[in-house]
Amino acid sequence: MLVTAVSFFIVLSVLVLVHEYGHFVVARRNGIVVEEFGLGYPPRLATLFERDGIRYTLNAIPFGGFVRMRGEDVAEGPGSFATQPRRVRAAVLLAGPFMNLLLALVLSSASFMLGQPMPAGALVTEVAPGSPAEAAGIRPGDVIIEAADQPVETPMDLVSVTGIHTGQPLQLMVRRGSERLTISVTPRAHPPKGQGPIGVAIRLATEIRSVPPGRAVLYAAEQIVSFCVRMLALPVELARGLIPANAARPIGPLGIAQLTGGAVQASVATGKAFPILQFMAVLSAALAFTNLLPLPALDGGRLLFVILEAIRGRRVDPEKEGLVHLVGMALLLMLMVLITYQDIIQGVPKIDWTGPGL
Repeated sequence: MLVTAVSFFIVLSVLVLVHEYGHFVVARRNGIVVEEFGLGYPPRLATLFERDGIRYTLNAIPFGGFVRMRGEDVAEGPGSFATQPRRVRAAVLLAGPFMNLLLALVLSSASFMLGQPMPAGALVTEVAPGSPAEAAGIRPGDVIIEAADQPVETPMDLVSVTGIHTGQPLQLMVRRGSERLTISVTPRAHPPKGQGPIGVAIRLATEIRSVPPGRAVLYAAEQIVSFCVRMLALPVELARGLIPANAARPIGPLGIAQLTGGAVQASVATGKAFPILQFMAVLSAALAFTNLLPLPALDGGRLLFVILEAIRGRRVDPEKEGLVHLVGMALLLMLMVLITYQDIIQGVPKIDWTGPGL
């Protein structure tokens, strides 16, 4: 429990500090006066220190943070956020999510460079009696890494090759422990119901590998883009019934804390950094994505008002906008409580950081 609590606080603090630092830097570079840099949400517990007129504070609700700028909603003289051009206000709002995406890229790249589980073939979990695989001597636990001289990195690679070699001898390269064996098997054109052409049940095998920096950054970028695309497609998949609603429910602070503790414990148990690095990368990308949603009180909600201003040619009444964000914040806090209750009642699925075949 102590490991979970401490690791959650550290991880969340890093992600929030990076996010708010983005707002902080862009605001100050554009002449906006920053009055407070807060870790957590009020009520305020303590002022840690003051520098250049900025108060750095620790607040009671430890699930976020903020940068309070002069005149965020109503102009309050020189250096007010509200008096800045639209492009400056938009840049300040986008800087936080951008920093989280950059952090996700750095963490994921580091994970790939240091070594993490990567696709390494098709792991045989079952061999059907009387099947071509049994006749050829394939055993459960074998990892098929080549088929017809083509590399097999995932189960789908093997499915594709066997599908075009039915009725023909197919050469497989199999890893069995420390040995590599060449096995010939003839896939069936009409296998029995419930079996495939060669009669094996397979799943993804993985092995821990490290990659050079350039390729690591590329893999990390692909991973982050894929995550964001999945998040954008989530409402459509839910509406079409492609995924169950329970599998897509959001996870609150309690669930995130449990997953953080699990990632830290996995890193300690394996002696590898990839569980905590990849978890923090995904969490940072999720924080960026969530903050860009057009919801009141979030960066995306404030950005929506800037866009409306550009369309209308004049700003929405600042007092009305401020009220919208205030109500939005209250609703978000209520939603957080509800999600936390669901985490307690339903629990949070654990992540298998080792992966199959390691």
